[in-house]
Amino acid sequence: MKFIHTFWTGPSQNNKKDLISMKAGWLSCEYHWMSWALSCLQANKVFGAIELVTDNKGREILIDQLKLPYTHVSTDLENKLDDYPPQVWALAKIYTYSIQSGPFLHLDGDVYFWKKPDELLLKSTLIAQNLDKNLEIYRLGLNEINDHFTNIPSIFKRNKYENKDIYASNAGILGGYDPDFFKQYARAAFEFIADNKKDLEKVNTASLNFIFEQYLFCQLAAERNITVNYYKEMVDNPVFKDYIKFDEFPDVDMVHPVGGFKKYQHVCNHVAKKLRNDYPEYYYRIIDLVRNSGANMRLAIYTSPAFVLNELKTFTGSEVIGCDHFRCTKAAIDYLKDKKSIDEHWKLDLNSINDIIEKIELIKDVNEKACLLEVYKLESKMKSLHNLVYTEPENVLKLYYRDKNAYQDIQQIFSLPETELLKVKISHPKIYSIYELFWNWTYNHKEEIPLVIKNNFSIEKDDQQVILLPDLLQKSIKAYYFDELDAIIFDLAKHPITMESVLIKMEDYFSFEEIKDDYQSYKKLIFNSIRRILYNGVLVIIEY
Repeated sequence: MKFIHTFWTGPSQNNKKDLISMKAGWLSCEYHWMSWALSCLQANKVFGAIELVTDNKGREILIDQLKLPYTHVSTDLENKLDDYPPQVWALAKIYTYSIQSGPFLHLDGDVYFWKKPDELLLKSTLIAQNLDKNLEIYRLGLNEINDHFTNIPSIFKRNKYENKDIYASNAGILGGYDPDFFKQYARAAFEFIADNKKDLEKVNTASLNFIFEQYLFCQLAAERNITVNYYKEMVDNPVFKDYIKFDEFPDVDMVHPVGGFKKYQHVCNHVAKKLRNDYPEYYYRIIDLVRNSGANMRLAIYTSPAFVLNELKTFTGSEVIGCDHFRCTKAAIDYLKDKKSIDEHWKLDLNSINDIIEKIELIKDVNEKACLLEVYKLESKMKSLHNLVYTEPENVLKLYYRDKNAYQDIQQIFSLPETELLKVKISHPKIYSIYELFWNWTYNHKEEIPLVIKNNFSIEKDDQQVILLPDLLQKSIKAYYFDELDAIIFDLAKHPITMESVLIKMEDYFSFEEIKDDYQSYKKLIFNSIRRILYNGVLVIIEY
């Protein structure tokens, strides 16, 4: 079986000068290229080979610049899709499916395998990642097609899906042993887009991809009575949480951060740190490429020109990378202005605690007053810790090495036999700050801030505990909110403690029946909690 990636850089007439800055849904462009690298390198390791179908510019980036080890590279996509807008990107993948003459498995560039799928699955007539059921994106897409398109194939018409369960085949991985089916499928997809080109601007073309790739594939297979075998279980919840379990390495078989997960900082961190840990040559090559291109990079630790990537010897200058320390506070003030709780001309000196306290006292609503003061004090504390950590160059370099080694240590200890894992000692990190709160101000990306603000200003107080920690790659301070288990484990580890001792002491917080009836589940719960907070830097490994 052949394993394949597709990378299309868009119609040839498009300006491709600044393609290095392409984010492709990720928080920042470097994560996009790190994802391609990790997907390729892991596929090469697990399957022994992976091929690439791309165009000339794609070859230039992935092969000539990043030097990814594809076993065969085709530029067959050059000029092939020039009549189609880049928003219908799934056509490039479908084209790749259609030119295969034998068994193949296609992987998206954000799919990372750690273990090879079962051989029985790989011998299936048709293979897909999982069956999607009743996800709203399909109903919305089909409704848009029926509302706006002129030429609607019967397979997409309302009578086929209204008041019925909607099924689609997730194409994170897609393939099989039936090349004739893929040619018919590709013909149907291309004809559908070609026949409705003038109507494409009337719909959400990004969502349309899910219809003519995943929904069409599933429905055509059903019409032809061809069984599709799936790698994962059916998904009927759009969250897809089971697909981002980096924390479960080495017990995880595959990770696929679909959709919005690419904007979650902890997902991006795992992609970056896993690549840095396992394939440092490619990691630093990507950093060099992005930095030299002048593209904006979220990995702020590397934005200083004095930071030597290959040797990491020097980091001179005492500059602190500028950042918006009061992002939530500003959003909260804007929210209160919109609500007319404060005057629209109301301004604060965010660097003066006296100024903000005096003005906040003028707010009449007690909850709003407390809320605004809390988020300001939290972000002030984060700013102070930021300046403490990042002002001294020696500090930054020392912390960088510590961060780099910590990820490697975590990967290693959870690969140990359990008898050895139990001996591992953990404790508190060297730099952190604990803060008691009444609201949770966490967000995954800045677009979520207005919703977090609106929610917190409309709910009652509830005790929260947050730990503030350096986030070295972003050269920032992150806030990690404890759950009940986290808080207990953190307290137990105020002095170095073995994993075995944590397991024993945590029994006090569970019923005898819970532990006796299913000790393995109890142990897995505690180990997973420790693993999660280790990855977040809340605890560190002292000895193993």
